Amino acid sequence: MKFRTTSNIVPLFKGIIAAIQPFARSNQVRLTFSSASEQMNLIYNPAQIVHDVTELLCNTIAFTPQNYSVETKLSELKKNSEFFLYYEVQNDGADLSKIEEITKGLHYKCTVSSPEVRKTLYCLKISEFEPDEKNMNGFAHKLNSQGVPEMYAKVQKELQSYFRNIQSIEKSAARKSHQQGVFIQKLNTIIQTNLDQEELCISQLCDGLALSRSQLYRKMKKITHLSPACYIQFYRLQKARELLQNTGMNVSEVVYSVGFSSHSHFTRAFNNQFGINPSLLKK
Repeated sequence: MKFRTTSNIVPLFKGIIAAIQPFARSNQVRLTFSSASEQMNLIYNPAQIVHDVTELLCNTIAFTPQNYSVETKLSELKKNSEFFLYYEVQNDGADLSKIEEITKGLHYKCTVSSPEVRKTLYCLKISEFEPDEKNMNGFAHKLNSQGVPEMYAKVQKELQSYFRNIQSIEKSAARKSHQQGVFIQKLNTIIQTNLDQEELCISQLCDGLALSRSQLYRKMKKITHLSPACYIQFYRLQKARELLQNTGMNVSEVVYSVGFSSHSHFTRAFNNQFGINPSLLKK
């Protein structure tokens, strides 16, 4: 029974939701949280709950169509002297109940149903009894080389793994079909070639790919779940993050190299997509 605590679990859930909000916004999915009570005391392992809730939420958000919502709710129940929580995650816009990857790897029991057309309900049962630990990754309080507890560093790494990047989109498209893989590579090449051009527009993508606006919109929504304009900005910001992390360029240089004319617009967009100001990432 490692790292268990007895305390009010509601603030932990609120913190997880707040941490995932930038990811939800970058996917243009509305994420909400409600609790049946502000005080729910439970004996629990924080690492296990952070892992399961993060994985369930991020996977659900990634598969939820753009401009739809994911609603979460925390409730409590006592049955046969056992106290446990129900964490409900419901999306709208699509029936995801057949996508097994969303719940794969969870430690707590999760039931999946589709109460309405184009909706999916996930119910995570969080018991005071320890879940099966055979798949746990051995969180520990030992500090890493940066002086951060390995438990938190590992949780942070798992959170970052859910944030989509250009390479993961290309690989995902190629796995679906060769045609989709070629399309997304050509699209990215056009954007990269004109990356520093603020006036890069959808018409240039249409011309480069020999598609009408409606054809381009349908193909991009199917593959990336983003509109052409949103994907262009997504691509610019991904490249900006790479430049800030891997080169000696300062923020101002990066702003103009990825096609933003306004430093303030870039900072707001970067913060919305990654949840951190570019100047802090550079440090």
